[in-house]
Amino acid sequence: MKLIAFLLFLAPFFNESYAKKEIGLVEEIENNEDDFDKFFKEFCRNSTFQLSRIKFPLKVVVVDDEKRNEKMIQQNDWRHTNLQKLKREHPKNRLETVDKGTDSKDVVFTNKESGEVVHHLFSKIDNQWYLTSIIDESE
Repeated sequence: MKLIAFLLFLAPFFNESYAKKEIGLVEEIENNEDDFDKFFKEFCRNSTFQLSRIKFPLKVVVVDDEKRNEKMIQQNDWRHTNLQKLKREHPKNRLETVDKGTDSKDVVFTNKESGEVVHHLFSKIDNQWYLTSIIDESE
């Protein structure tokens, strides 16, 4: 019984420590936006951070052989997407970051087996990275 009481006493300290670590990581990213890799890891991992770093309404373009369809995704329709996790789930999945200039990145998710090719375009706005559009060129 004493052990349970002691563990209950310590629980808030562990939660507070974890919360401080989470907040510290986000603050570090916000204060050092030149490091796209750190930003992207947090963007994939943290759903709240991801939501705050998407320019809504988000333009999504689906390119088909004969046509090009555009739609806008509103914030309440967005679902957290962890591209790094998707990459790890299947050996044919690839994730590549292409520099499009100092303030623009194209993170390309591909799976040659299924024909998936999806571009996630990020732009630096006011010294912070944001997802600004998605282009789906899947077969």
